[in-house]
Amino acid sequence: MDKYLVVAIVVIVCIGIVIYTQRADAGSTSRSFKDIVQKEFGKYKVIEKNQTIMICEINHRNELDELVFIRIDPNQKKNMRSFGRRVTFTYSKQPSVREMRQDFAQYLS
Repeated sequence: MDKYLVVAIVVIVCIGIVIYTQRADAGSTSRSFKDIVQKEFGKYKVIEKNQTIMICEINHRNELDELVFIRIDPNQKKNMRSFGRRVTFTYSKQPSVREMRQDFAQYLS
């Protein structure tokens, strides 16, 4: 009988964790993806153009230098392409803030 009680408690805890994590993801969808990126990388300028989020820095001539492009394409898996100083990340779904921080750390110093 004690075994069943332990198994039931573990199952209930697992269900609670799943519900909690799913609810946290739903709460962040009320803000646009551009706003989430701007809040996380506040020292850079974030622009949305043609369904692409660009993280830019302003150079000494007051022009925008594109550093990171973020594209969301459900038909592709996670991909990274580098073109000189600029890098393009393609995700199949909206990435988490933690994932973006890890991916962009090398390029946004």
